[in-house]
Amino acid sequence: DYDRALEYYLRALSIRKQLLGESHPDAGNSYNNIGGIYKSQGNYARALEYYQQALDVFKQVFGESHPNVATVYNNIGFVYDSQGDYDRALEYYLRALSIRKQVFGESHPNIATSYNNIGGIYFEQGDYLRALEYLHKALAIRIQILGSEHPKTKNIKKNIETIIQKMNEEK
Repeated sequence: DYDRALEYYLRALSIRKQLLGESHPDAGNSYNNIGGIYKSQGNYARALEYYQQALDVFKQVFGESHPNVATVYNNIGFVYDSQGDYDRALEYYLRALSIRKQVFGESHPNIATSYNNIGGIYFEQGDYLRALEYLHKALAIRIQILGSEHPKTKNIKKNIETIIQKMNEEK
């Protein structure tokens, strides 16, 4: 029920801004949540508007290299991905990955998510070898952390199989 969720997120934002100020991380979280609702509704312009506000707050409060900043970059990348603007999506996914590597190191679930997203972009662009490179990195992390039978691990395996199948079809 996106309309109800949006109503409550907007109320929360109003209260947070009133009590904590517009530049408080909780306001940033509200902006990010509202952006997510608009993204889910397919209203990408509004989603980007709210994600930018979240990004502004998080950068101001935490600086450029913070997990919250990476999350918003990832969300913005997803919006561009959904619109078929793969170059811009890749730009934001790579920004998210860079921050996540700085903060979490090489073997963290968020790194696997970034690798999976980037692999998906390369797949959409027809660069199957590069897509496989990133998906194999994501798979290694998922297996290490979650095991080979976890649904998220299986999803990456499925993505890899899809690419291999596509490559075989094109031969």
